[in-house]
Formats: sequence, C-alpha cells, structure tokens
Amino acid sequence: MVRTAFPTLCLIVAVGGLVGCKLVKNTDDPAGEGGMVSSAPDGDMTRMVEEIWTPRVLPYLQENATDFATLGPAIEADLDAAGEAHGYRPTSEGTPWNFATLVTGTVIAAETDTRAATADVDVDGDGTADAVLQLGPVIRGTALRDVLAFVDFSSFTDQIEFAQLSRALNTKAYETALESLSREGLVGRKVEALGAFTVRGKGGAVLVTPVEIALDEQ
Repeated sequence: MVRTAFPTLCLIVAVGGLVGCKLVKNTDDPAGEGGMVSSAPDGDMTRMVEEIWTPRVLPYLQENATDFATLGPAIEADLDAAGEAHGYRPTSEGTPWNFATLVTGTVIAAETDTRAATADVDVDGDGTADAVLQLGPVIRGTALRDVLAFVDFSSFTDQIEFAQLSRALNTKAYETALESLSREGLVGRKVEALGAFTVRGKGGAVLVTPVEIALDEQ
C-alpha cells in the first residue's frame, strides 16, 4: 500500500503502513508465529503468498527491520557481526546475510524508463547513494524470500517451487507497495521504505526490495 505523504520520516501509520525506526531485531520467535511455511498441496505459490503476506510476512519485516542509518555502517565495519546482530541466513555454510530494513533518506537519482525501475537514496546526507530501491515491475533477487526465517528450502518440494515462491513474493510486493507509486519527480523527495536486501560482500549501495513505501508531498 503506497503512502504519498507523512509528517515526519519516522512515523507510525495505519495498519499495513510503515513502522517506526526500529534499531534491533526481534529474535524471540525467529520462525514467526505459526512455525515453518511448507509446500502447498497444489504447489500454488501465489496463493500461499496471498495467505501469509498480511498475517506473517509484513509483521515479520516490521518487527525485525533495522534502520539503515544504523545497519549500513555496521555492515561496512563487520558484515558477519552485523549479520549476527540484525540479519538472517539459512544454516547452510556460505549463504549470504539477508536484512530487513527501514530506509529513510532523499532520492538523489531515479531510473524509471525501464521495467526494472530503481531509485537511489542518500541516507546519511553525503550526496551519494546508500541504498537503491527497486520500483519494478521487474523485481530482481530473492531477498524477500531469504530474509524470512520461517521459510526454508527443505520445507519445499524442489528448487523450482522455491524459486516460484520468491517470484510470488516479489510480485506481491510490487502489486501492494509499488504499482501505484508515481515515477514522476522522484529526485529530491524524501522517502521511507520498509524492505529487505541481501549482502554478498561489502561495498556499494545495497539493492532493497520494498514492501511498504512513503514519499513526502511535492
């Protein structure tokens, strides 16, 4: 659901809106309420995502999001330490860290003449991009799937089904948060976005998949 105006950058809006600037993750129930998600009997990942999006996916991201102003420097200083404190990754060796985050900053560049549209966000005010928000409709990566501790490959039939789950999550994020977002006049506007990203190494702006987004009024 797109929010087009907000009085301050750290805010709480109605149910389904953005959350405040949470700085630590909640690890009391890493699998999320209800235990692990597993394959649907008919293999319909779109239907599964519809069923878990509001009761499980959004609350999980809201509760575990770390403000990027804190998270970015922590990753630069020590990725594994930041991951242990704020991120999630499956137990298999060598898998990358995944983070839920709240990005608050100013749009300094936007590429909107492509189906994989993006907006570059300066979080710390130094004039360079710290995070790149995916605007779609093409959403790249598997961050939304891989950040969810209650989703594990071993609970699904095969790799194809697991990949379908990721695509269904990306599609749902686009439909609910991004599809109605205006692409005009983004540069210079304040933005707040709740989402997820994956880090495979330090350096450069991270690619964030938003599930909720708000822009200030022009």
